[in-house]
Amino acid sequence: MRLLFFLFIVGVQGVSQAQTYTIQALEALSIKNYPLLKQANILNNTAELNIDNIKKALYPQVSVNGQATYQSDVTSINIPIAGFSPNPLSKDQYRATVDIQQNIYDGGLNKKMQDLVIAGSKVELLKNEVDIYKLRERVTQIYCSILYTNEVVKQIDIINQDLNNALQKVEALLNNGLVFKNNVLQIKAQLLKNGQKKEEALAAKRTLLDAMALLANISISDKAIFELPVVQFDEMKSTASIRPEILLFDAQKNSIETQLALVDVKTNPKLGAFVQTGFGRPALNMLNNDFSWFGIGGLKLQWSLGGYYTAKKEKTILTNQVKLVQNEKETYELNNNIQLKQQLDEINKLEKLLTTDKQIIEIREQIKNTSLVQLNSGVITANDYLKEISEFDLANQSFVQHQTQLIQSKLQYQLIKGKN
Repeated sequence: MRLLFFLFIVGVQGVSQAQTYTIQALEALSIKNYPLLKQANILNNTAELNIDNIKKALYPQVSVNGQATYQSDVTSINIPIAGFSPNPLSKDQYRATVDIQQNIYDGGLNKKMQDLVIAGSKVELLKNEVDIYKLRERVTQIYCSILYTNEVVKQIDIINQDLNNALQKVEALLNNGLVFKNNVLQIKAQLLKNGQKKEEALAAKRTLLDAMALLANISISDKAIFELPVVQFDEMKSTASIRPEILLFDAQKNSIETQLALVDVKTNPKLGAFVQTGFGRPALNMLNNDFSWFGIGGLKLQWSLGGYYTAKKEKTILTNQVKLVQNEKETYELNNNIQLKQQLDEINKLEKLLTTDKQIIEIREQIKNTSLVQLNSGVITANDYLKEISEFDLANQSFVQHQTQLIQSKLQYQLIKGKN
């Protein structure tokens, strides 16, 4: 008695300890484990470094220069001037300088270059989001396949219970000499065949579990429980959401438009200040042949007109790229709406099929139960009974298949439309 109680407790604990999974939890684990997710931090860090480098152009730019030269001739004054006899310049000359340049106005170039880096980084991040969405679709497909294999195994067990029940009754009839041994053998053969089907289903399930375990980076046992997803379809249809591909098209368009603005900025005039100080021979006074310190400072205006030659064509090229992206977006939205409509039609079809499936199962169950009574009475053979069992099994398999397809279709509709 104590032994039975101990086994019961262990069995209850084993069931209670079985891990339960939801599609949302496995999806979150798979995304967290997805290698592409690590690129987001790299992309953000790279963008920050690029922006920081661009900002450095606004800081004073300091350069140190030095030169020593020897020239074949130097400037000299050969006109005699009373009381003035300048020393001739040396042909070997030396100069060391420190140059400092400070940007005062760059026409908005630095800001636009930062904007371009940010826009480009957003495009790359959204490309990752598109790939992660494909991962979500894969998780959904595997999860629904696991649900289907679970139901197939359950259905096989239910059919086997009926067959074992029928086998006991037919064996009793055989012992009383009321049926031939062939009736018993046919049921036993069907039980063996169902055993094979169950092993195939369990092997397929193990393959699916291994795939899910790799995606989520966890260990999943054969006894794990997978909850049936509940999709509030009516609410889902009215919920505004958007696919990452749409956001990606918008980000690409914004990046090109930033390049357009950069073309205009490049043609703006630029103003800067500069200071140069140094030590050399000669210094600024070309008549002084001694080493001395010198310095010079001022403002510098630069306005390159060469950009105007190509600006118009560059803007036309970029404008065409914007149109191409807009066209790709509209094409995607059209195809996406077609997929949504097809998915809605599929959902409506499956809901109708499930209603009929339930009616067929109810009728087939009545026929199966009647056939068992007829088999026990010797009115029909085991082969006749097995035919009715097979029809009942097919009806249940059809229901399970349509039920799983309906769940997957609703989840797929949610993915096609875009999750919040």
